[in-house]
Amino acid sequence: MKKILFASTALVVTAGAAAADITLSGSANMGLYYDGTTTIVKNEIDFGINASATTDSGIEFGASIDLDAAHNDSTSTQDPGSFDPEVYISSGGLTLTVGDIGEAADVAGLADVGFDELAVDDDAEGVVALGSHDVSVAYSMGDYSFGASFDSASSDWGVSVSGSASDLSFALGYAETAGADNFILDLSYDLGDVTVGAVYLDGTAAGYGFDVAYTAGDLTVTFVYGDTDAAGDEADYGVGAAYDLGSGLGVAGGLASVNGTTVADFGVTMSF
Repeated sequence: MKKILFASTALVVTAGAAAADITLSGSANMGLYYDGTTTIVKNEIDFGINASATTDSGIEFGASIDLDAAHNDSTSTQDPGSFDPEVYISSGGLTLTVGDIGEAADVAGLADVGFDELAVDDDAEGVVALGSHDVSVAYSMGDYSFGASFDSASSDWGVSVSGSASDLSFALGYAETAGADNFILDLSYDLGDVTVGAVYLDGTAAGYGFDVAYTAGDLTVTFVYGDTDAAGDEADYGVGAAYDLGSGLGVAGGLASVNGTTVADFGVTMSF
């Protein structure tokens, strides 16, 4: 569930009284993935287009779309019919967004390992039923943020609160999905070169896990553990390393046990 921020190229377009910033950002990766029996070649491309402007009275407004494509084991996939469209308006820390929006309660995020993620976090995070909503309201005040989201088709909804105090960060979320309760807790603590995180989720079962990341210069090494209390479920764990080569280019790889199967990958990551 954790995201990567991309470097970007910005265009400025003057329209009426407002100057609009149109930003193109992107990421890509390529490498090898071992699924326990077979090694395949993978790549993934993600481009985002964001437009924003601010009125003379300080109201910010904008829109964004996302374009994704992947090629795995000689099979290409893409989603030209969605593009994750979002439109927002914001003022004084309050933001209203309409579109293909992630749930407000989706605040827990174990780290993952590998250049394209090995799914060590999936079982622990998968015990809660979270999806996309089409309306959200968010409010930020200093170190604290509050969010609420709603889906007009299903009437599912979610709320969250997050914040930080010194080196400790936290996030709490609750979602009602198809009448079922989902609770989410995420904690992280920054020790300088070492960051420790933990999650607890309660939905169809209880999911929990932790991650530890150590950074030395351009090298980051991460260990992740995740499990649930579901009958027959096996703990997932893995270790990975990523090295920043500069200018948006990096190499990364990981080795993990996922549902009792040994998986691994190694590849190149790019951001631009």
